[in-house]
Amino acid sequence: MRHDPLFERLWDGTAQMEEWTAAVSHGAITHVADNIITVHTTYFCGSVTAIRTSEGLVLIDTAKPETAKQTLDVIRSWDDSPIHTVIFTHGHIDHTSGITVIDQEADARGLARPRIVAHRNVKRRMERYEASHGYNSIAQSQQFNKPGYIYPIGQRRPDAVYDDTLSLSVGGERIELFHGRGETDDATFVWLPERRVLASGDFVIWVFPNAGNPRKVQRYAADWATALRRMEALAPAVLIPGHGPVVFGEERAAEMLRHGAEALEHLVRETLALLNRGASLDAVLHAVKVPEAYLGKPYLAAKYDDPEFLVRGIYHFYAGWFDGDAAHLMPPRTADLASELAALAGGAEKLAERATQLSEAGNFRLAMQLVEFASMAAPDDRAIQAIRAAVLRKSIENENSLMGKAFLAVYAREAEQRSKG
Repeated sequence: MRHDPLFERLWDGTAQMEEWTAAVSHGAITHVADNIITVHTTYFCGSVTAIRTSEGLVLIDTAKPETAKQTLDVIRSWDDSPIHTVIFTHGHIDHTSGITVIDQEADARGLARPRIVAHRNVKRRMERYEASHGYNSIAQSQQFNKPGYIYPIGQRRPDAVYDDTLSLSVGGERIELFHGRGETDDATFVWLPERRVLASGDFVIWVFPNAGNPRKVQRYAADWATALRRMEALAPAVLIPGHGPVVFGEERAAEMLRHGAEALEHLVRETLALLNRGASLDAVLHAVKVPEAYLGKPYLAAKYDDPEFLVRGIYHFYAGWFDGDAAHLMPPRTADLASELAALAGGAEKLAERATQLSEAGNFRLAMQLVEFASMAAPDDRAIQAIRAAVLRKSIENENSLMGKAFLAVYAREAEQRSKG
């Protein structure tokens, strides 16, 4: 795999990750080092790494519900030893849910279930998902464009937790765990010092760092950069990302880690510079951009999260929820504001007509704002809902991030349904 042609095309940007996903869909093994493999089934599920030791297997993550059985079967084609330890790199279900299948296998074989090791906050995350189960199901269904999705809860909790660092020794294999905050506050990256193998978890995901999700709790761009710098200092010879193919070679691993850190540091630095001068969120959002030199990297493309979402998250991390606009401190009901604007414009249909003109001219942001006002001012007007759906669909076509497309699609579907009565 070190000179795999598909990997080389991914690295130089001539292949897309969709091609790699198709190539690994059968359940692919990457031989990382002696007695270490990484299993992939799709980009959209966290990688699973298996380490063979004299006491049994150590797994780094466990896959998601849809791919857990397939992943375990692939591991079993390589080694049938009991699974001794499972390390969760964080509490997202595409990394933790496979533990259920693993436990079921252990029970069927009359073996002890594996020990789960993770950062202390993984347990808190699982508890939060249960407390906010309804909302989390809604947010996930919107983010991944799956209406009616129910977020799975009830995964087994960690047996052993740590705070900053933890050193494990399993069957002669030395394994170092390091905590960092980035996409989550419970993240772990795993270092095998004698192998110089680094499993980054979702600190590295082959797209721009996912630190700005609009419907999730606070994420940590500055801390993410710090974690990447900490990993870079280890000088790994092999980098196993949380999503996407394994990266071989110290130079490439260092480049991937360094560029990710630099892009995040840029966003934090520029946001803080404006914030410290008293700039509003509106001013910051329209001034702070990621240099194209970073976005042009095949492993930093803004295909999932949008860097603008990260800027908003950075602003709120340092400045709280108020955006610096006096009208937003104690705002009116949006529907009341929409009705007032519609009246001034000569009717909601005038707002909708203008939204269409703006959309056709390529001014999608302003078009969406006006058509949403029109919808709120006349929620039962089918013609306005049809215009709204068209404006949103055109905006989706011109949105680069999968997350942005998915969230806009929620409202486009709603408008289409309301246009039919």
